[in-house]
Amino acid sequence: MPTIYVKIRAHSLNDLITMRHWLSPLLSPKSVAIVGASERAGNLADGTYQQLVNTGYDGKLFLVNPKYQQLYRQPCYPSLKDLPEVPDLVVYGISGLVLEASFDEALAIGVGGILIYANNYLKDDIEPRLTERLKEKAARAGIPVCGGNSMGFYNYDDNVLVSFDRPPPNRPKGHIGLILHSGSGLTYLANNDARFCYNYVIASAQETNASVGDYIDYLLDQPSTRVITIMLETVRDVPGFISALIRAQQKDIPVVITKLGRTEKSARLAMSHSGAIVGDHQALVAACERYGVVLCRDLDEMIVTAMLFATGMRIANAGVASILDSGGMREQMIDLADDYGVRFADIDDQAIALMQVYLDTGLEADNPLDAMGALGRNTKQTYLECGKALLNDKDTGLLTFEFEFRDGFSHYPELFDVVRELAEYNDKPVVVINSCTFTSINDTAVELTQQGIPVINGIDVALRAIRNLSRYKHLDKFLSGKRKNFNQEKVAYWRSELAQVESLDEVSSLAMMADFDLPVVPNFLCDDEAAVIRAAESTGYPLVMKTAEPGIQHKSDVGGVFVNIQNQQMLIDAYRSLRENLGERVVLMPMVNKGIEVSLGMKYDPHYGAMIIIASGGILIELLNDRAFALAPVSENQANELLDDLKLSRLLDGVRGQPAVNREALVSLITDFSELVYTLGDSIAEIDLNPVIVTGRGCTIVDALIIGKY
Repeated sequence: MPTIYVKIRAHSLNDLITMRHWLSPLLSPKSVAIVGASERAGNLADGTYQQLVNTGYDGKLFLVNPKYQQLYRQPCYPSLKDLPEVPDLVVYGISGLVLEASFDEALAIGVGGILIYANNYLKDDIEPRLTERLKEKAARAGIPVCGGNSMGFYNYDDNVLVSFDRPPPNRPKGHIGLILHSGSGLTYLANNDARFCYNYVIASAQETNASVGDYIDYLLDQPSTRVITIMLETVRDVPGFISALIRAQQKDIPVVITKLGRTEKSARLAMSHSGAIVGDHQALVAACERYGVVLCRDLDEMIVTAMLFATGMRIANAGVASILDSGGMREQMIDLADDYGVRFADIDDQAIALMQVYLDTGLEADNPLDAMGALGRNTKQTYLECGKALLNDKDTGLLTFEFEFRDGFSHYPELFDVVRELAEYNDKPVVVINSCTFTSINDTAVELTQQGIPVINGIDVALRAIRNLSRYKHLDKFLSGKRKNFNQEKVAYWRSELAQVESLDEVSSLAMMADFDLPVVPNFLCDDEAAVIRAAESTGYPLVMKTAEPGIQHKSDVGGVFVNIQNQQMLIDAYRSLRENLGERVVLMPMVNKGIEVSLGMKYDPHYGAMIIIASGGILIELLNDRAFALAPVSENQANELLDDLKLSRLLDGVRGQPAVNREALVSLITDFSELVYTLGDSIAEIDLNPVIVTGRGCTIVDALIIGKY
């Protein structure tokens, strides 16, 4: 497990005594200097100054521009070194080489932090380019730099809003810490719907000196943080990122991420099947899942999920109860919940009987519940009592309340009172859903949400967010379990072997798996016809024969495999064909009983380490998009969850009269294999065990390919 660390920077003696976080001068400055200050409307520096003044910033403000002696009726200084004191934060409203000169000055006087709006790309720049020069200088000085290409940050906790953009006025402080790699994300996510209330919004952008892990770490120290959400392009400091994720789990603060840019750049370079189906994005996903991150498909899902977590909601291992005003909308909810794996609470007979008392004739007491009777008769009492019955059920963890309304109008305004009563009824959360995303409900939604009753536009995104809420979990679920101690002499031997070759042939790959007690098929390497016949006599029929010539990794593609060899004549014919077409070296092995074909693989990521891949086996591995990834090692719990996420799982359990196979044996193989690649991963680039045949009696590795880091 990575070491946990906190970066501390002593900006002053008081900082050292209080162990102040190194980002504090940047994000909670007591003084701000604006370089490039100007009164020209539309200027970035002017926008920054106006915002700080208009939002009531109570720290010191310094203006820097050699063109002026006074701006806004206060002194303007020619340079940073001329200021009466060293500022906590320097904000650059300038760009290019002029910025670089002032940047050097800021580092020299020891400012606390720097914010850069400019993108720092120069035409006809020299090497190293400006972006890299600034990074190197800031890192050497140990001074945090937000940006370039940043739109700034909002610190609602301390009322420090440093940006040229304008957030909505009078937005209350919240509990969402938002980090953005895209500057424009600040406008989209932080400057719109007031349902989403933040303690911090940070457009880290190019991260000249402070990465996403540092910002997570800082937000974890803020008492107001209940959830951290990130619009993520890349992770520039993997150890710091992982360390921060572990701290978040320890503090029970969810981290919610939407990853941008999912291109598998490395896949085309992979040599094995397993390597070919996993790229940079999957490695990050596997790391996030290992350390409890809630991953979202898009920004809508991300911010709605964060809104739910910001209320303090937790519903792990509990079902969802839903009450609606339409049978059609109920059907849609049921369909979408099935798509996203949202489990409805299995309500008991007592709840059913109580609801049936209040429901109109023809309405069925069930979950989800359509409670709207003819012409809305007894609407308030029906919804209130049915809602209480659902909330009282022991399997209910959360109640969703769906009804049609829009700003200024509802057919049943009394349902707003019902919602408020249900939200106060017990400690189980209540979420209001409006079925369509395009309905204009902003005023009503803001009012209810700020009263602690989240309102979500659209059943689809609501269910995805609720799914994320229900699946949030802790590290101990994955990291607990058996650990395997391998023979160190064997570990040293195979490290040596792998260091000398680009890849191991099939026989050597199987031998390595067998050396670490993984179940492999018996096999015999032969290089002439007589040796083939002797091996067959000792093994018995039926047999499989494959080419063992060096450099042939995917044997089926070149006609290098003969199966179901029943007798000596078929054996000789197969050998002669392989010898003439591919070469005389072959490997002979008994036919394994028919079963489910699974692929088990590994790829080593230079940043995150060894990652295992489970997929459908045989030739289907590259045809079916049915695969699961995880960082090694994995526990039995995680191995079972990975299998559950695959369509392959249904085959393992038996379908259409076929018997179930030995899933426990496969889980054991997965965990043992993950321990092996965790131990030897830094010596291996890729492993492909394909297929692994799983039967009712156990599982057998039939083919193996290991690519070293030669």
